Amino acid sequence: MLLQGILLGISLSFLVGPLMFAIVEAGIGQGFRAGVAVAAGIWVSDLLYVLAAFYGVEAMEALVALPRFKIWAGLAGGLLLAGFGLGTIWKTRNPVKLSGSFLKGKWVETPNHKTYLWWWLRGFLLNTVNPGTVFFWLGIVTAVVVPSGWTRQEMLVFFGGMLGTLVIMDTLKAWAAKRLRKFLTPEHTRKIQLGLGLLMVVFGVVLITRAAFL
Repeated sequence: MLLQGILLGISLSFLVGPLMFAIVEAGIGQGFRAGVAVAAGIWVSDLLYVLAAFYGVEAMEALVALPRFKIWAGLAGGLLLAGFGLGTIWKTRNPVKLSGSFLKGKWVETPNHKTYLWWWLRGFLLNTVNPGTVFFWLGIVTAVVVPSGWTRQEMLVFFGGMLGTLVIMDTLKAWAAKRLRKFLTPEHTRKIQLGLGLLMVVFGVVLITRAAFL
């Protein structure tokens, strides 16, 4: 059970999606702590879904079965994701440079005044309103946990291994983003953030399109 949880956690952490882009964008743009703050918001959101699956599988199934759930969840998640992506693009398109801060051929940019709570909230909202998150955890419960007939203690070991792996892997992503930042000029950093912002907008548009037309 622990091994299954760890393997699923590793598989999930390597999925290329908006949540990974959010962690990397924060890590490159503002450093390790900002990246971990975004990841921590995602972890808390996942933990709430695990608790919902742990104590109320029927409630999750009833939520998914609500009329137009996929539509409204897709629209909400897509709009939020596109909004964060547009915010990132706006920030990179309007750089602010400090006069007299040209050091070793690099511009030292003004520090960002967003709090870590803001970064945490960003990760929490991105994960919570993402309909894929709901279906993922519901699928884990219905396809893995329920057929296995595990006890509460065995489920705790499984989910503990999975969430623990996600914490470690997401922390490594934030650390890697910070390390990469040291080799980038501010111009390179802005271009990477611009690309990540565009990708988030694309993911948001895809979610909205699926919700509206499928």
